[in-house]
Amino acid sequence: MKLTGFSALFFLLNPALLSAAGAPWFSDMAPALGISSVPCQTPYWADLDGDGWPDAALHRTHGGPGAAVFMNRPSPAGRTFEDVTAPSGINSHPSASTASAPGSFLAFADVDNDGDLDLFRGRYCEFEKPRADPKTGAALRDAAGNIVYERADDGLRSEILLNDGSGRFSFPEVGRATFTPETAVSAAFLDYDNDGVLDLFVGNWYKEYGISFVSYPSRLYRGLGDGRFEDMTSPAGLLTYPSEGKPDSSRPVYGVSHCDWNNDGLQDILVAVYGRQANRLWRNNGDGSFTDMAPETGFDGDGIRHGRYPDWVKRGTEKEWRSHGNTFAAPCADYDNDGDMDAFLGEITHGWAGEASDRSSLLENLGPEKGYSFRRHPDAMPRLHASTTSWNQGDMRAAWLDFDNDGRLDLLLSSGDYPDGQYLRLFRQTRPGRFEDVTGRAGFDWESSAGVSVADYDGDGDLDILAGKSWMRMPADRRHGSFPRAALFRNDIGGRNNWLHVRLEGAGPGGAPRSAIGSRVIVRTRGLTQTREVSSSRGHGSQSDDLRLHFGLGKARLADIEVRWGGKGGRVSRFYGVPANRFVRMAEGAAGPELSPSPAPGF
Repeated sequence: MKLTGFSALFFLLNPALLSAAGAPWFSDMAPALGISSVPCQTPYWADLDGDGWPDAALHRTHGGPGAAVFMNRPSPAGRTFEDVTAPSGINSHPSASTASAPGSFLAFADVDNDGDLDLFRGRYCEFEKPRADPKTGAALRDAAGNIVYERADDGLRSEILLNDGSGRFSFPEVGRATFTPETAVSAAFLDYDNDGVLDLFVGNWYKEYGISFVSYPSRLYRGLGDGRFEDMTSPAGLLTYPSEGKPDSSRPVYGVSHCDWNNDGLQDILVAVYGRQANRLWRNNGDGSFTDMAPETGFDGDGIRHGRYPDWVKRGTEKEWRSHGNTFAAPCADYDNDGDMDAFLGEITHGWAGEASDRSSLLENLGPEKGYSFRRHPDAMPRLHASTTSWNQGDMRAAWLDFDNDGRLDLLLSSGDYPDGQYLRLFRQTRPGRFEDVTGRAGFDWESSAGVSVADYDGDGDLDILAGKSWMRMPADRRHGSFPRAALFRNDIGGRNNWLHVRLEGAGPGGAPRSAIGSRVIVRTRGLTQTREVSSSRGHGSQSDDLRLHFGLGKARLADIEVRWGGKGGRVSRFYGVPANRFVRMAEGAAGPELSPSPAPGF
């Protein structure tokens, strides 16, 4: 069938109608595997009991915030999932109470270097927003003249919970970490000072959304190694201020990610900023301080900064500092296999916002010759709209993965919150820097997609996808079921090529953190070099993937592996002639890797 004109556009806007010859590449296994029984907006893959198999933590906002935990278990048919939410303690209250204290988002990492994944349960605390008079906009006051706030302080805060190794979480006995009650929306664990203990960067949003542009500062906390953290925001040069439009003004953060952007062995912090304000790229200076390199590198926003709206939009011109993007996601990856970290910026944009509102863009790192600045490619993942003016793009989550194991990274783009063609979309990299939309062939029909997380849940050597769903602004006739559930898209084609999974275990203090976050792995086959970093977060709501690194090898049967460990020692490990189609475990300082055809043995 040949498609022309509006018919072709209609089919492109609706992935379900893009039929392709043969079976779809992915199958939704969530109902069969028992993880479609609870609401889910943001899913996370994380191996919570250390058995080598990624478990599923499903966070919800539908009906109020909370999370469910499903452990990945063996079954006669292969794998299944067991609901262990209650014993996991993931929603536990900090006092001895039967009440729950669910977080607004989750982030998993081994904060005490004991070999299991602990939990940062971030909480959005909006206790300083005045209630406004609907007629005048002025802050309301009670009879005594005191400001009336939208929300009363409920006493609940962001928390660290420690894992006992079996996926059960509890509060540290040595004293709970203290986090400032602010509008936390995302966080990333990283070892910024290379001491082998994970630290935490927390991104905060507006202080009084809808009233002013004033935002809380985002904060850096140094890990003490036992579940406690100390605030290092000011000493690190990261403290910003409650003002509007100045270089040192706090900005409303919606996503946080990290990587070694300039190849100096130090983890840098990428901050995705909302409200059409400029993104930040905090360069790690190696002395405990950071410098914002976003303006110098082009990470702050695109070059169109006049702030004008289309003629038919009756709004005044925005100032330059309000002429950037609504950025949610900033996943790092070496997509072009040239040895440095690139990024993708996922943005919310609208037809009425005009050209000064940034589009979602692929950011190509130009390397040392260009000061590691970025070249923007806003059309790398093309999008079509039925209208030239009345359209939205809700590109709030994105993830890199090599779904077909050909050695080239592909992009998973998760769009939602607007009822006009927002879907989970897959863009396959066909040759260096060239992508095609293969959503229809993938078999996705996942409208108003929300969080996504990637892992090989069934141990067959290819990457599967957990995808949440949002009913924000969705018409009732397009809401299927009694709540927005998760999909588990099993990959059915990755096995056509060879692969390696690499799991790292750092030495802890004096070396890399035990979970090896921030360490870099380089895999070389004939004619191809791939670089990956172990990462804890890539954007909105601390979206993350399984910590095991995945490499597609194409038809190659052997690979050489180089590990550049985090930590002050800067240890490098090299192993040659590693056979394909293996789960590889590498411990810092070990003489060689452990190889297995299964995720579990030796892990």
